[in-house]
Amino acid sequence: MEPSRTYRPATPAVHDPLTSSVPLFDPSQLPLRTWCEGSREDAVTGLVAFPDFHSHIPRCLAAALDEGRLVALAIGDVDGLKDHVERTNSTNPTSYGHLAGNEVMATVGATTRAWFREQPFDIGCAATFGGDEVILAAVVDDAAQFHQALGVLRDRLGAALPVTVSFALMFVTAGDLPAQRERSWKHAFTNTLLAAVDRTLFTHKAARRAGGGQGGIIAVTRPPLLPEPDQAGANPVVLLPLPAASDVVHIVARPERIGGRDFLLLPCRGPVGQRGAQLRVTFSTGSSRTVVAYALRGQAAVPYAAVADGVTGVPLTVRGLRDRTPRSVPEDLAAALERAGLDWTAVPAHEQAQILHLITEAGTEEIRAGRITAAVDAVAARKGTAR
Repeated sequence: MEPSRTYRPATPAVHDPLTSSVPLFDPSQLPLRTWCEGSREDAVTGLVAFPDFHSHIPRCLAAALDEGRLVALAIGDVDGLKDHVERTNSTNPTSYGHLAGNEVMATVGATTRAWFREQPFDIGCAATFGGDEVILAAVVDDAAQFHQALGVLRDRLGAALPVTVSFALMFVTAGDLPAQRERSWKHAFTNTLLAAVDRTLFTHKAARRAGGGQGGIIAVTRPPLLPEPDQAGANPVVLLPLPAASDVVHIVARPERIGGRDFLLLPCRGPVGQRGAQLRVTFSTGSSRTVVAYALRGQAAVPYAAVADGVTGVPLTVRGLRDRTPRSVPEDLAAALERAGLDWTAVPAHEQAQILHLITEAGTEEIRAGRITAAVDAVAARKGTAR
């Protein structure tokens, strides 16, 4: 039956003084700076709603890269949210549906907004994605600094929530822009980057679950290779420091054949000197081994068994190892340096290790004395006052 067509006089609108003075949200509280302005707020998290983020960010990203800026892209996903919701619903008589999940995501949003306001960058935004993910995009000056800041957010979320939140992170530069730019290339390019970050996140989460590890990881990856990659290697600004002793970094390494040998290129700066740096590497299968990382075109690389066709990334967990090379300065060298008024710390660590090794391996007192003299000369040369 169709609706009645009986004529009724129009009812005059009732004036509500609150209608125009109470917005749905306060736009000044949205976590955005320059990017995604005018976006809507996600009702649960208070972050930028994903449809608006997805509409704005391709143009913003391309413009920043064309200006030569460094852009950080990160995706965070709540670990074990489904299990938490099911457990809460089974033990709390007042909980139902996704109510417990909404409470988690509301806390994620509030914590992320507070963290965002503290950050030094002046261009960026934080958006929600799906039911349990957040996306961060920002123009940054220092990759390592943003990586550390993301660790602060991860730790704050872990302290505020009954579950942990894991992240994947990528740094993008103008060198990653496609040479061929067809219609709608900005959206395709952005989707490719975000897809790579998302795959990195869930690859590491799957490996963590299979190995029984803890959540709250930060996995670092690089943008997909262009058809004609830069032979000069990765831009140094996108590379993180190698993990220090006992520190852990989760990464996706890129297989590459260089000079007839197979390597895994890490998204980290290569070690200084010829000795390399020892790392403990764990593969997604759970197998671990100690390797020596070297610098190839400024980027850290570790030997690899064989580069397989079609494999573009290898997920790894990398732990720094303590250098077992003796660092204490022998008494005769210390006395010679003191007489010359020289500072041993002026010499880089890798050169210190080489000098100490030569002195330790001296076969006679005469050879040792000569090497002590050479060491003092080396320190003096570093100071710019050669003897």
